[in-house]
Amino acid sequence: MFPSPSTCVKPSTYPTFNGTRYQQLKQLHAYLDVCDIPFERENLPYSYVFEWELAGRQAEYAQRWFMDYWTVSFVFVALYLILVFWGRRWMASRPAYDLQKPLIAWNLFLSVFSIFSAYRAVPEIYRTVRDDSLYFSMCLGYHLRHNPVVSVWGILFVVSKVVELGDTAFIVLRKQRLLFLHWYHHVTVLLYAWYSCAQGVPTGRFFVTLNALAHAFMYPYYTARAAKIHVPRRLAMSITLFQITQMAFGIYANAYAYFARKLGLHCETPWENIYVSALMYLSYFLLFLNFFVDAYVRRSYGRAKVAAAKGKNIGEELVEYLKIN
Repeated sequence: MFPSPSTCVKPSTYPTFNGTRYQQLKQLHAYLDVCDIPFERENLPYSYVFEWELAGRQAEYAQRWFMDYWTVSFVFVALYLILVFWGRRWMASRPAYDLQKPLIAWNLFLSVFSIFSAYRAVPEIYRTVRDDSLYFSMCLGYHLRHNPVVSVWGILFVVSKVVELGDTAFIVLRKQRLLFLHWYHHVTVLLYAWYSCAQGVPTGRFFVTLNALAHAFMYPYYTARAAKIHVPRRLAMSITLFQITQMAFGIYANAYAYFARKLGLHCETPWENIYVSALMYLSYFLLFLNFFVDAYVRRSYGRAKVAAAKGKNIGEELVEYLKIN
């Protein structure tokens, strides 16, 4: 229940030494959190909003559903792991499927979804940091709760983590190399996204946005590769570097929330979420860094040694390897 309008009084401001005025954060947060602030469409940071996106005004019901049925995420993960490793055994004695056209369509669909997700997520973060503060964006979820567009895309983000499990089906059916990083990342992202959506953690705005941005580049790259379109190797390197940066920022965001709570500031991210998320992002950072070293640094070093042994120009070999024209 919300308090009566008479109790919803905006907190007073206080003067500072330079003449500006400020509000105490705890009082301001209490006002924003308990008062039923009416939704105002014109205040959203978008040039156009679809009517179906306004369904996010009922996002608390979806959040409650994720909370009540948290075990469903583990069912998805269990089925995924069974199908993946059983599928690899089943395919061992069978020829690989081509699946080029389905793979192009699949990656193209996820490309469009990821690009539009980023298009919706970035303006919310930008306005929150610009108009309020980094602290507000990291620790307070007011704008998330009162932005139906972000709410509905946050829900779609969690659903997309279930859909993206289908990535592995193409790897299994085409008999490609299945990296630990691949299936571990899919499993843990789904579990954490479900868990955090149920809690509505403020740091999630950064996690969702950076993930959407990474996928907005990654899936178009996969689409081009599936269509056998030449893509410079440096683009793949750039995407991996962006993902490493994404994981480093995830560690930073959790450290920010941790120290904010340690200093006694109001921060809505629960302790257990900070610990789980920090460990998850640390593991991602190390795994993606190791992948980058294996895929690019060691291979390029190996080619350089072979080129030197044959008396070739090492620089030219590296340029050819990276496809820099």
